[in-house]
Amino acid sequence: MLKEAINNLNHDISLLELYVKNSQESGFSDMTRLLESLSISIFKETYGYDLQNKNQIKCNYPAIDLADDNLEIAVQVTTNADAAKVRNTIKVFESQGLDKKYKKLYIYGFLKNSILKNIPSYCVLVKSSTIVSKLMDKNDEDSVQNVIDSVKQHTDFSRVHPYDDLNCLKIILRVIDRSAIKHRMYCEGSYSEMVKGLKEITEIISKGKLGKQSKCKSIDDFYDRDIVLFLGKVRNLVSEIVSIFNFSRMEGSDIFYIDGENFEKIDFIKKDIIEKSNAISKKKRADIVIEAY
Repeated sequence: MLKEAINNLNHDISLLELYVKNSQESGFSDMTRLLESLSISIFKETYGYDLQNKNQIKCNYPAIDLADDNLEIAVQVTTNADAAKVRNTIKVFESQGLDKKYKKLYIYGFLKNSILKNIPSYCVLVKSSTIVSKLMDKNDEDSVQNVIDSVKQHTDFSRVHPYDDLNCLKIILRVIDRSAIKHRMYCEGSYSEMVKGLKEITEIISKGKLGKQSKCKSIDDFYDRDIVLFLGKVRNLVSEIVSIFNFSRMEGSDIFYIDGENFEKIDFIKKDIIEKSNAISKKKRADIVIEAY
């Protein structure tokens, strides 16, 4: 689901950029605290730095906003890193002797980052597209998801700018494409793990979440009627399987007694879910095929 997570991250960053830009144009120019706090999470997931906010230690700390003193990394966060801002930051950075303390200075222009030549080798100009590219290169969905969650903690734009229906459908289909659905009952190992997997399918359909992580939007936020009907049917079918397990569970234990009739019924429901999933995938050109085992 890395591709879809990257798409979601691009959506959120684009909306946040628009929000910051509109706030500036409306006279609310102090976006510094929001961007500084968000950048701590962004740089941690992207580069692995443990940044601290220097402005919380000393008001208007010169030249930099964030730093990892152990790794000797400094970060200046600004909405517009134009040529004048970059050159002035470098000038103050050196005049304060910070180039002796920190071996690298990142200047993160959230809205704009000029391309400059003849800047010191320790200076790295960063923009949001740089961050996204780095996260893609890491090929780590959890890191991307952590940045998405951080953006959501700072700004909740989910209702204003909902994720694309097809992108969210793909995410849900990939959650459905798991052994809890694909394996016939005689292939199942742990029934408890199977029930856990089934409940996660219900959770992502109902809430758009897996645990505390927001993966996509909930069924209530989809616009496409075909997808909404599909998700509702799958949620009901999964709930039917879970109810069979709950009824078959021996009281006070994780032991299940399921007779042959219910074995066949569960396999039939799983097959129905797979067929419905492949049908909606084909209809919406999601290019995801789920195969039973």
